[in-house]
Amino acid sequence: MGYTRKLIDLSLLNINIENPRFEMVGNQREAIKTMIDDQGDKLTKLATDIVEEGLNPGDPIFVVQHEKKEDQFNILEGNRRATALKLLENPDLIPETKKALLNKFRKLSEEYNKSPIDKINCVLFESEDDAEHWIELKHTGQNDGIGTVSWDAQQKARFDERVKGTSSYALQVIDFLHKESTVEKDIKSKLKDVKSSSLQRLVTDPDFRRVAGIEIKDGKVRTKFEPSEIAKPLSKAVRDLLRKDFTVKDIYYKDDRLNYLETFKKTDLPDKTQELAGNWELISTTRPKKIDPKKAKKAKKKSTTLISKRKTIIPKSTIIPISQPRVNKIYHELKDLDLTDFENSGAITFRVFIELTLDTYLETFPLASVNDSSKLSHKLKSVAKDLETKKILPKDKLKGAYTASTMKDSIFSINTYNAYVHNKDFHPDPESLKKNWDNLEIFFVKIWELI
Repeated sequence: MGYTRKLIDLSLLNINIENPRFEMVGNQREAIKTMIDDQGDKLTKLATDIVEEGLNPGDPIFVVQHEKKEDQFNILEGNRRATALKLLENPDLIPETKKALLNKFRKLSEEYNKSPIDKINCVLFESEDDAEHWIELKHTGQNDGIGTVSWDAQQKARFDERVKGTSSYALQVIDFLHKESTVEKDIKSKLKDVKSSSLQRLVTDPDFRRVAGIEIKDGKVRTKFEPSEIAKPLSKAVRDLLRKDFTVKDIYYKDDRLNYLETFKKTDLPDKTQELAGNWELISTTRPKKIDPKKAKKAKKKSTTLISKRKTIIPKSTIIPISQPRVNKIYHELKDLDLTDFENSGAITFRVFIELTLDTYLETFPLASVNDSSKLSHKLKSVAKDLETKKILPKDKLKGAYTASTMKDSIFSINTYNAYVHNKDFHPDPESLKKNWDNLEIFFVKIWELI
């Protein structure tokens, strides 16, 4: 198996007319044209990298002596690179019919000619048979470890961290979970198997970050909550990504991720009362101290989706885990129904959602003041009073519920919703429907947390 290393002029290298990438052709011009047809813009990207970085010194081109011309060589491995170089030296080899590609190479050629590559690092084999084993290993995958074993996304992220000084959000989360003492050993032992590209997709989603209690600043994942609290949603996400029946399709699109977030139970979410005095980065070894309750400032009100831009009663970013199957389906419909075209359907469905939510609460926590014949407004007022009495919500947070149950002439009242159903001349107003949801959202959130 003889071979030598040799620097060879590009002009002496012939593109393989029997290249496995395509059917056999008759001459060099046909070989180059076929490569152009087969690779297209990939050749542009390869040529751009060659212009910017040069040829890979660890990946020489494999050649054998030309069968007739002693001063020339046939390429066995590296035909794409050689084609890109020949096009950089002479862009006019590209047919006029491929105008876009031709223009790109003419521009690249100007840069290339400022510092052209005169000699190509090659391995000269005595015969094609001598090169066959190495070419096969390069192009047929891992071969049980004999060939090149590709990095997975997590390994590539670690390379970027060490060499480029950058760390992906997914890798920061994985490293945090590995170090965090409250994370189950079973999860820690499988962190290396997590598909970091899918975890990255989650962490870059602002709705996931809001639910998980994390944020991103200057490329760093950070939070203002206790490590043990942040570990809850992040562990849940990792546990799901490790499931065999869970695929990237479950979180690929925005709506998919919003639906996924609704699988988070209360025990999967951080206790946001465990707030620290400041933000800390997940990759950091130090944490801020807890907030002194006496000095704590009131939390800023959560920003909501602008009503004027929203087309649905319930914002798509709202996350309420609803355990009752039919109510959960109605809840999803209210997140999808476009009020531009379906304001009547939306109004009636919203009323059904209100009543079934209250009925489910009353089945779970019966109240002596409510019976089967009670009106919807009475049910709403009674449940609101129950939440206030139990100190689950303060009175100011229940203003929307009290207004809807007691102010009969209000556009937000239960009477209005009854009219949507029974009065053929009373038309729903999309803006009022959205505002009423915003007034009642915290009320519904707490009810379903309790249920």
